[in-house]
Amino acid sequence: MSGTAPSGGETGGAARLLASARERLSVAAADLALPEPLRLSEWQLSTVSALLDRLVRNVEDELRAALATRFAANEQVHAALTSAHVAIALPILDGSESLSEPVLIAALLRRAEEHRHQRGSAPEAGLLLELSGDEDEGVAGEAMALLVGQSGRLDRFQEPVMARTELDAEAQHRLVWAVAAALRHYLVHRQYVAEPEADRAVAGAAGALLAAYDEGERVDAVALRLAARLARRGRLDDILVARSAAEGNLPLFLAALSVRSGLDQDSVWEIFSAPGGEGVALILRAAAVARDQAASILLRLDPDRVEEGIDRFDTVDESDARDLLSLWQADPAYRSALARLRQ
Repeated sequence: MSGTAPSGGETGGAARLLASARERLSVAAADLALPEPLRLSEWQLSTVSALLDRLVRNVEDELRAALATRFAANEQVHAALTSAHVAIALPILDGSESLSEPVLIAALLRRAEEHRHQRGSAPEAGLLLELSGDEDEGVAGEAMALLVGQSGRLDRFQEPVMARTELDAEAQHRLVWAVAAALRHYLVHRQYVAEPEADRAVAGAAGALLAAYDEGERVDAVALRLAARLARRGRLDDILVARSAAEGNLPLFLAALSVRSGLDQDSVWEIFSAPGGEGVALILRAAAVARDQAASILLRLDPDRVEEGIDRFDTVDESDARDLLSLWQADPAYRSALARLRQ
């Protein structure tokens, strides 16, 4: 038996292994401690993970293309950046807090839920097709823009995808700068690029990418413009709201409720997605949706809780519902502070 003491590397490896095992148990314990309504399903977890991986890779590809041009004279760095089959940012970011930002996770979870509702709906997008041929050119144009925007949200296997431009400004900034930081780390620590040179190149590429972003092209923004235009013409009625829900067109459905309730889309989504189903009934009441149409929407969205939803809908009138939801008209930072206080 050798009397040689374990090397520092071996000790460090064992410590990392121990820490990793303990962390896994801690995460599992935290998940098990959550009440059932708050837990994400396996499908939600896998869908959000897949969306995030692809989103990170898409941003990485855009930044690497710009950086490859910047480092064209450095053959080694240029070759590494243009090697499409080698991921750089995701392995560096994996497990970091950069990819667990609440605004980013919320956007991904919402996209997953939109796909779930769409997948369980009637296959045709009849409402948007009708509106895209509307005699009102403004309505027709926005409906067509929404159709085009939604057409690229499925891959060839009919799984959901999410473009970087679908994120709101805050989520997109956080994602782009997180990927940029990972690429900077790679350039400095793997390719030995001088830090000032790496900083100038990466910051320039990320800044240019963000400068080209137009939040008005987001699917949510187009849906809101369409809903607002229909409302101005007195056409955003209960039947249209119910049809958008029946066809699984969550962006248009949320936009319609936003216009009719006076709450922004993010607030409508937050209320809509609250566990227990109470929020859906309240937002329908606040949006002045008639009982029959509200019942059909509740049945479509959550058939297991439809009776509870209708009961809640019947216990409040429009004014009461608006009062109950008035908190969502306050500053988002104030709402976040209140939510943390209740945790």
